[in-house]
Amino acid sequence: MNNGPKKPPFWIDRLLMFAALLACLCALTVLFVGWQRGRHHHHGLISDITVNLGGRPQREHCTTCHPGGGRPITAGEHTHQGHPDIAPHSPERLGCTGCHLGEGMALDETISHGLPGLGARTVLKGKEMQASCFRCHEPGPLPGAERAWSGYRLFLEKACDTCHHVAGLGRGGRFGPDLSTIGSHLGLAQIEVAIREPKKDPKNSIMPRFPLSSAQVAQLAYFLKSRVRDPYYATPMQVQAGRISLPALPAEAGAGILRGKKCLACHRFGEEDGRIAPDLTYIGDLRSADFLGEFLANPGRLIPGAVMPTISLSDEERTQMLRLLTTEAVGPVSLHGQAVAEEAGHDGHGAAADPAAKHLYMALCQRCHAAAGDGFGPIQPNLAAFPRAFAGNAGFFRRVADERLAGSLEKGIPGTSMPPYGRLLDRESRERLLDLLFGAFIGVPRQDKAELPPLPARPAVRAEDTLFDKLCQSCHGVAGTGTGPEHLKYLPRPRNLTNRPYFAPQDDERIARSIADGIPGTAMPAFRNRLNGEELWAMVEKVRTFSESR
Repeated sequence: MNNGPKKPPFWIDRLLMFAALLACLCALTVLFVGWQRGRHHHHGLISDITVNLGGRPQREHCTTCHPGGGRPITAGEHTHQGHPDIAPHSPERLGCTGCHLGEGMALDETISHGLPGLGARTVLKGKEMQASCFRCHEPGPLPGAERAWSGYRLFLEKACDTCHHVAGLGRGGRFGPDLSTIGSHLGLAQIEVAIREPKKDPKNSIMPRFPLSSAQVAQLAYFLKSRVRDPYYATPMQVQAGRISLPALPAEAGAGILRGKKCLACHRFGEEDGRIAPDLTYIGDLRSADFLGEFLANPGRLIPGAVMPTISLSDEERTQMLRLLTTEAVGPVSLHGQAVAEEAGHDGHGAAADPAAKHLYMALCQRCHAAAGDGFGPIQPNLAAFPRAFAGNAGFFRRVADERLAGSLEKGIPGTSMPPYGRLLDRESRERLLDLLFGAFIGVPRQDKAELPPLPARPAVRAEDTLFDKLCQSCHGVAGTGTGPEHLKYLPRPRNLTNRPYFAPQDDERIARSIADGIPGTAMPAFRNRLNGEELWAMVEKVRTFSESR
């Protein structure tokens, strides 16, 4: 019996030969296209110049196609147009790539205008040229760079430096990516997209989408494009030693602590509104001084997942901030110049037509829960948890006891951005607000409650969970933080099971009920038919372990 190696099928050799021929053909095609693109004017002569930029030699071939720095000449042309006047600068001293970028030594037209990809070296032209000014000049008011300078001012006014670090500012940068060399990595267009659509890439970005005009986005991009690893106004040693600095803007005359610490770049207070974060107008009647002091020190401790960065405050500034928030940021809620207490009562058309309740909702609730009551309020993307949807969510509210709803409005929901309204609103106002929610959004009578089946009996011996990884990990994550592999598929996002402030006040039965019967209005399904009593209560213990709330 012959046990020697088997002969390969006859077609293998032919396939390999065909693949080799195809590879050769592709290589020849690439070479031919490159040769076609690399053909030069002036009978094949290549212009080779070297300029000195900040003590660094810069070699370029650009004037091969752009003689005199003007537009490219075409076949048959014998004259060319020179570079526009850029006095006090001159193309002879600056060259091309110092301002226009591009790949000056490339022999291919496409590559010489910037490698494809992230566009870091894409050629700049026209108004885009302002993005290069602060690569040579230290940032400051500069003729011809007005938009880039406005971008720097916007960067500070919008508190971008609170989250992002930029070399030369000497502060910030612990919350978002370091932007010190962003211009060396991304093109102007890519930077604009990152500002305009921060959640496009990555999708789990926590950067809010700021309400900026197209002109403001462009200005910010011009400034950020000038942040490169090798600015010409400083030596490499100065850059490495952190000896470069950006100018500080003068403090606004009469600016209070909120504006001075840039809180109003995100928050609202009175008539001034950053449209990014919760309203501080009545925060002194919504949160205690102890809560506010602890939140300022560590926002994520009281509201896990809060995207607010820690603000650097001196002891004097902290005292001043707390004094303002607890004494001036208080009620009563003013509605069109009148206090709620002065508003007329019911007008006879039911809770949905109660004008005082409507005003209250728009003043206090719509920022998170939306004017339509669907939870997609203006600041919803920037909150740690999705606001409860009222519209189209009758299934949830028919299962929740009225006492719990009234308690949530009065005492708030710990671990979330839902504050207690017990001090700001009297009981009558809170009741009218609840009536409005049911009449205008939820669409069922407030007293209409569903009958839920009883929970399985709790075993005498605590069981060990064995099913969390199989049933829950894809949404809630291995560590229970609510960031499992599939969490971005759902809105509201899966609950963060490590949120101790949220779970500590809840009894075990409420947690068990959420697992057994699911949570309407969310992606949380019912597991009643998939878990026996022992497994259900083991899941409750798993939640208690994650949240350290036992």
